[in-house]
Amino acid sequence: MDGLNPVEPPAGIPPAGRPPGLARRLYQDEWAVWRSHYRKYFKYAARALGLGFVAGYLFFSLWPAQEKKALEFVVQSLKDVSLQASPLVLALTLFYHNARASVVAVAAGMIPFLFVPIFDPLLNGGVLGLLVSIAQHQHLAVPRLILTQILPHGVFELTAVLYATSAGLYLSAAMGRKAQAAWLKKRARRNAGPPGSHPDFLETYPERTAAGLAESPARNVVRSFVLVVLPLLLVAAFIEGFITPNLR
Repeated sequence: MDGLNPVEPPAGIPPAGRPPGLARRLYQDEWAVWRSHYRKYFKYAARALGLGFVAGYLFFSLWPAQEKKALEFVVQSLKDVSLQASPLVLALTLFYHNARASVVAVAAGMIPFLFVPIFDPLLNGGVLGLLVSIAQHQHLAVPRLILTQILPHGVFELTAVLYATSAGLYLSAAMGRKAQAAWLKKRARRNAGPPGSHPDFLETYPERTAAGLAESPARNVVRSFVLVVLPLLLVAAFIEGFITPNLR
């Protein structure tokens, strides 16, 4: 009708005929999964990182004789990383090393109920505690060490570790629910009498539980790893390879 303004679409909803691009849709889905599933596990992962740091720092501060053995173990785990390599090679090697470790941490979430990925931030926190303890015993400037050698790349790397752990914990919980649903379904069928002799809810409850997993936790985790964890690790690796050595 004349004189009437066209109806504007609500804020945040793209106009009709202009669907969001693939990248935008992927990250919108990722944001939804973060809010629905990962956020609570991220808190647990952050606490595990802090606990690992405090425990590692206190242990090596009280028993400094153990620092050498622990440092040798850390160096051995990083034997494929050459600090004398060019910045590009160093960055790519660090990226590969950290991505491989994150894959293992996330894949551990395939084990239902045990929440094995939580050990990744615990271990990383313990290593940070070890480094701070060593720096303190060698009378180095600990605040400067943290600000120049840990924090620049650590902001991205540790965020990636926590996010990967969150995805792994979510996967472990989802696999646990899936295993429980399968067990309930099997038990319901085993305990059922002749057809029609038992209430329908005994048969449908496991199916409804399993239906809640239709969003495919494994697919969510793979998407999270590609969209969030790998980019964060890549940024951290290039900072550690190109910028951190110049901040001594």
